[in-house]
Amino acid sequence: MIAGSSIAASDVAVREIRVESLLGHHLRGADGKSLGRIEEIVAEIRGMDWIVVEVHVGPGALVERLTELTSIVPLFGAVQRRIGRRHRVPWDRLDLTDPSHPRATVRRDELECVE
Repeated sequence: MIAGSSIAASDVAVREIRVESLLGHHLRGADGKSLGRIEEIVAEIRGMDWIVVEVHVGPGALVERLTELTSIVPLFGAVQRRIGRRHRVPWDRLDLTDPSHPRATVRRDELECVE
């Protein structure tokens, strides 16, 4: 999978990371406060490549990963509506200099909240 931008603006050499390794990691904002766990990674097809465009954090992001089950188990749809709040963090707003400790370059109040 190809990242939507370089790992960090300060990196001279482009590095590759396995984006799935980010799942479950706590994401901290620019102010050092927790934004939640990275639960969902969103990618789009551009040309012949998949490009990561954002990650979702928050209680609803985990439920978002389970939404494919809503057709099998209708209960999940109700659960998603109840705790469906999550934040979208654009890929270019992530500092992945240390992928084990990802950080956002914005604060929670600067992020789009999706319910």
